[in-house]
Amino acid sequence: QGPVVLGRARAVGWVTRLPGRGDEAQLPAAVGALPRTRQAQAPLFLPYLSGERTPHNNAAATGVFMGLRAEHDAADLAYAVMEGVGFGLLDGLNAMRAAGGQGRDAEAALALVGGGARSNPWAQLLASALGTPLQRPEGAHAAAALGAARLAAMACGGDEADWCQPLAADATFQPQPTQQAFLAERSARFVALYPSFQAPF
Repeated sequence: QGPVVLGRARAVGWVTRLPGRGDEAQLPAAVGALPRTRQAQAPLFLPYLSGERTPHNNAAATGVFMGLRAEHDAADLAYAVMEGVGFGLLDGLNAMRAAGGQGRDAEAALALVGGGARSNPWAQLLASALGTPLQRPEGAHAAAALGAARLAAMACGGDEADWCQPLAADATFQPQPTQQAFLAERSARFVALYPSFQAPF
């Protein structure tokens, strides 16, 4: 089991629509082309467009861009959103680790599934942000449906040993030390940002 988060994929779809790009698949490529200097100047993004559960348990939490400037363009905002989603997942992973749950071993690979898993730049960003290797299984974009089918099979009497076999890995992404150090500094600012927006405006 993992942390419960709200609307992460929706945040990427949302930032895609803002500049009228319309093609969510193109965003990761644009973000992957951003030099580190541009990434360092990107705003920070709190990805709570639909509230949040882990670790804040706050249905009223809101999304925030902090540090917007006139020179920022769609790629900068997309980077901020993808990075903010990663930092939100790190919050949840740290909550699990603090509670003694899965993910305690930073050397053990975690599975990366969902539509965003198809993006190599985002997968690499997530591996470095989480400080954990990520394995993308074959058919990762449909893994949620496969998981639901497996649960249904077991509910109908199927044997867990037969149905809960790991999928073959399509790719593995390792944390990159330079990127990891860069993201750790921005993550600390991200964590400090959330409490600032809890007081009513």
